[in-house]
Amino acid sequence: MIQTAPEAVRDTIAAVFRQPAFERSLRETLWRRLLSWFGGLLDRIGNAMAESPVALWTARVLLAAAIAVVVGRAAYLLWAWWRQRERVATLGPGARRAAGDPWLRAQQAAAAGDYTAAAHLLYQALLQLLAGRERLRLHPSKTVGDYTRELRARSSSAFPAFRDFARDYEIVVYDLQECDQQRYERLRALAGPLAGARDG
Repeated sequence: MIQTAPEAVRDTIAAVFRQPAFERSLRETLWRRLLSWFGGLLDRIGNAMAESPVALWTARVLLAAAIAVVVGRAAYLLWAWWRQRERVATLGPGARRAAGDPWLRAQQAAAAGDYTAAAHLLYQALLQLLAGRERLRLHPSKTVGDYTRELRARSSSAFPAFRDFARDYEIVVYDLQECDQQRYERLRALAGPLAGARDG
């Protein structure tokens, strides 16, 4: 019986595992397994639908409804943007400046006695200010709490003042759902340290 030296066996095994077929990282292997599992799941769903016309038509209707919702939402946002653009274009220079400036619009709404709208405009003004000053990323899906947490996570110097404003603003938005003059004046005072030179 011919005996092979252990070094030769070790070298042969190492040479085999150096081949390209074995050069895969754990991440790549897991990714391929995940894709394979997902592909198999889609195949099983497809086969089940092929056997059941009701399931196939249900899936088609749901897909068409989802596409219609996405297209409808996009069309509505485009229409709203166009309408706002047209409205601002018809205003004079002073009114146009005010239409684009939530600080001025908040003052105008408060002067007209609409303190709820004024509070919302004050919040918008603060967000615009913080977006420029703190590079806060604005998004319609974000809540007051989201922005507060983002400022805290950044250790922003604006965090304490915005947190105080946010507490009172959340009461207006979520609890009372309206704002009176006294609450608006408090919100305006809380916005003051953030607004700086602006007349909140």
